[in-house]
Amino acid sequence: MSRPVTSRYYPYMIFGVRSERLPSVGEHRLEREAGRLVYPVISRRSGGLSLGINLFPDAKVCSFDCPYCEIFPLAPGLPPFSIAELEAELDRFLESGYASGWEGFPVRDICFSGNGEPTLSDSLGEALSLCVRARRRHPDILGGARLVLITNSTGFLVPETRALLFRYAKEEGLVIWAKLDGGNDELYRLMSGSSIELEHITRGIEDFARLTPIVIQTMLCEVAGRRPSDADISDYAALLNRLTHGGALISEAHLYTFARPTPGGLCESLSEEALRHIADSLRAATGLSVRAFSSSKELIW
Repeated sequence: MSRPVTSRYYPYMIFGVRSERLPSVGEHRLEREAGRLVYPVISRRSGGLSLGINLFPDAKVCSFDCPYCEIFPLAPGLPPFSIAELEAELDRFLESGYASGWEGFPVRDICFSGNGEPTLSDSLGEALSLCVRARRRHPDILGGARLVLITNSTGFLVPETRALLFRYAKEEGLVIWAKLDGGNDELYRLMSGSSIELEHITRGIEDFARLTPIVIQTMLCEVAGRRPSDADISDYAALLNRLTHGGALISEAHLYTFARPTPGGLCESLSEEALRHIADSLRAATGLSVRAFSSSKELIW
């Protein structure tokens, strides 16, 4: 069953539908929530056009329940994931959609995210393989595109998943953005809504990142009136130092803030000034490369 093209929601060009402007950071969810498996988006962290891959078109599937999660209830009756449909949607984008709506915008990455935690999908390996083949077939469009997987880090605790990610990192340059939203139990539980212990997540990140570099991604926002405190940032810096001293290869830390509507409505963005202050503190305390992103752009200073 093919998924409907939902470009009527968007005032821009996609899959041959012409319009006036590109989507904002907050708009691509409409495409994803309508059951699309492939959704182009201008990404602040990718620095341009990112081709999103959604492995859960019909239901949110995640081991976390983050208060800043942007996934609203999905429409009933959407078809489940199909590797054949993913291939068809990729082909439509590469053979006509890119030229009619996105030409001139280099594809920065092919990013596995979507309506949940990608490492929970039984089809992750097939989908990665399919995207690798598409990149080789279309070097004119995807030749400079990295493979990126955004994860809440729970997959590092599963040996088979850990091995799959390591293989694609080594063989195909898969870049892994691993979530770590707190340096102490209280903030971690608030930000993840999970019963999985922070210590387990930390150990999984460390074990995996000893083998291949990863990017740590951290959400910084206000949740129900609670903002990250100086003590929270100090604990977070200490945890990053523990990881690197234990041999974890952290290529960068990405600090980002709340940018899109959420079902819970509990979150507020941090100011650019606050993000810069936290990034400066973490650079000084850890020596890591730290990038910071407001709700609309990367902060440069």
